[in-house]
Amino acid sequence: MNVVLKIGALTQVVTVTSEMPLLKTSRTDVSTVFTKQEVVQLPILNRNFTQFELLTPGTARLPWQHAASEVPQGDIQIMVNGQHFSGTGYLLDGTDNQDPILGIAVIKPNLDATTEMKFVTADYDAELGKATAGIMSIQTKSGTNDIHGSLFWYRRTGATTASDPFSQSGVPVPPSKWNLFGGSVGGPIRKDKTFYFADYEGARRVLGGSASVRVPYPLQTWQP
Repeated sequence: MNVVLKIGALTQVVTVTSEMPLLKTSRTDVSTVFTKQEVVQLPILNRNFTQFELLTPGTARLPWQHAASEVPQGDIQIMVNGQHFSGTGYLLDGTDNQDPILGIAVIKPNLDATTEMKFVTADYDAELGKATAGIMSIQTKSGTNDIHGSLFWYRRTGATTASDPFSQSGVPVPPSKWNLFGGSVGGPIRKDKTFYFADYEGARRVLGGSASVRVPYPLQTWQP
């Protein structure tokens, strides 16, 4: 018998839901994801991405830090779930970004050039290794068909700094200036083919200080 098959009408169903899944079945890791909006809008004093680690459960900052000459970018040492800070790994676009001696991040990306940060603190996936505490993975931006960019400038001066009553009583506050500035820009070279993206961040600092020194009286000096 001859069977005639007719072409049916094309239908499309789009389901939009705002509910978060209660159970993650594809992965077992314990992690915190910081979106592009959170990375740019959350207040960070020196725009250093390591500060975001303190926003996750199980983290604590060490009471001591490396010298400024060792860490000019201002990275901080953080313990994750009681583990040593050197056990935290850092990935930048999938590549290793950890100093093998100091145990901190080598490259500090510009926050305006990042799209997402993911901090894993337990039950790492198979593609992650070497770390024993946490793993901070950062993805950077790329160019698009539209030209886009950003600019920022943070400035602090000693004009609004309170004086130290123990070492600056009756004397003016030493002058200090702190400027952090930069930006990013991206766009197309060939539409839908080749793109570019570049960013810059610079810091200029002038730090003043004061100290209280006691000069002994002549009768208090030791004489042979």
